[in-house]
Amino acid sequence: MTYYSGPESYREILRRVYEKVEDSFVSWAKLVKDHSDRLDNAFGHFMTLVVQTSKGNAPVLSVFVDSEGRGYVGLSNSSPFETASALYRFPNEVENPYMEVFAGFFGDETELTYHRAIFQSPLKLYFLAYYGNERLLRKEILKDSLRGKDYFRLSEVIDDTLFSICKENYRKWIEFDDGEVLVFPFQNILKIAFGLPKINENIDRSIIMELSRLFRIEVTKQCDVLRNSSVTPDMNISRPVATVFEIDLVDSKPVYERLESFYKYYSKFISETIESMLRFIHTDFPLSK
Repeated sequence: MTYYSGPESYREILRRVYEKVEDSFVSWAKLVKDHSDRLDNAFGHFMTLVVQTSKGNAPVLSVFVDSEGRGYVGLSNSSPFETASALYRFPNEVENPYMEVFAGFFGDETELTYHRAIFQSPLKLYFLAYYGNERLLRKEILKDSLRGKDYFRLSEVIDDTLFSICKENYRKWIEFDDGEVLVFPFQNILKIAFGLPKINENIDRSIIMELSRLFRIEVTKQCDVLRNSSVTPDMNISRPVATVFEIDLVDSKPVYERLESFYKYYSKFISETIESMLRFIHTDFPLSK
């Protein structure tokens, strides 16, 4: 028996991937057993194949197989390598039939990367969707519940709209008339990084940064779902960032739908604040000649 959780539009897509790779589960389970004498028996372990686009611009597809040959495929905003330490790594060769199914999943022209490793349970990985062995998945869901976690429960509230937010704008910069915004899905949150606004005044960047910090502090007081955040190394940002917010993915729809107007509001705040400061300084300055 199999089990699925996630947006209904991806049920058949993940089912096809699962059925294509299922034949390899016995050999993958053997790799876990072969290393069992060096693994902590108090925990479960998964032989894992992680498939990503080489540009890192799409959610991550992973295949997990336990020592009994039971497995599942999962989609997530983060790679298992971002959330856990790999106990053993293996050569990244992938057999041709599987390369075809993964290419079909991501797009035939998309260059992919493959990484194989053994991970220890719990994976601490939030899933957008998953499909696989029902007994194994229900066991993992139960263990999650007993720990008070919802790594496997997130998918129950991911609909097509939330999934589209992650897929269509996965760790991408979005260009607006007033500037740009990075949408960075990570685990069960959405990070929103504001680039520097396009303003007319020739102002030192540090001033914009300080005003942006003030903006973030006050905005997070007004909007409960937004939280203060920061740039982290995994974001791989090579351009200036003025400020960063984060929001739970499940609460992100209203913010995402009004993202352009939100950034325009921010840009207007920066521009008008600077203009007001300069106008004040240049008007009736007490030490002017």
